[in-house]
Amino acid sequence: MPQSSSISPDDDQLSCAAQSGDADAFAALLDRHLPHVRTFLALKAPVPQLVDELAHDTFVFAYRHLDEFNPGTSFRAWLRAIAWNLLRAEIQRFARERVQLERFAAWQLEEWSAAAPEPSAEAEHLLDCVRELPEPLRQLVALKYQEERSGDEIAAHLNRSALWVRVSLFRIRQLLRDCVGRKAAPAGTETSPA
Repeated sequence: MPQSSSISPDDDQLSCAAQSGDADAFAALLDRHLPHVRTFLALKAPVPQLVDELAHDTFVFAYRHLDEFNPGTSFRAWLRAIAWNLLRAEIQRFARERVQLERFAAWQLEEWSAAAPEPSAEAEHLLDCVRELPEPLRQLVALKYQEERSGDEIAAHLNRSALWVRVSLFRIRQLLRDCVGRKAAPAGTETSPA
């Protein structure tokens, strides 16, 4: 019973011819093994965009290093090893870039925080005034200014009309303006209610 082998007898002939400078022989090897290399990479690559790029790089590397291939061994296995090494190098490069980006983002955040001006007294007063609002009004402020929802979205969320939301926000802004004005007034100049 003849032994089956994954090495086509033509691979040895083609690889020897390619090593001797026959570009057509290498093109035949590329045509024969490209689908296998692409499938191998598609199963291993974390993103599909890498498959074509790395398949191309695999054959470029193989062509430039043909003298390192040992005829009589599996050309397909040699290509697969090249593809695996290129994929591993790409993943390591991606991981290094990701760490560098995370470090840069942390550094940038630290720089921005250090450069951020101290909150003004008016901003502090505004925060205090918002905290003093009754809960339903604080919720409305949070929906509008923290979650940045539109008036229609707030109305749907609270099961109210858009007109009610606009009027309520107008009244809240008036309350906050008055509150900030009182807190910002110099001591002893506050007006007492009539």
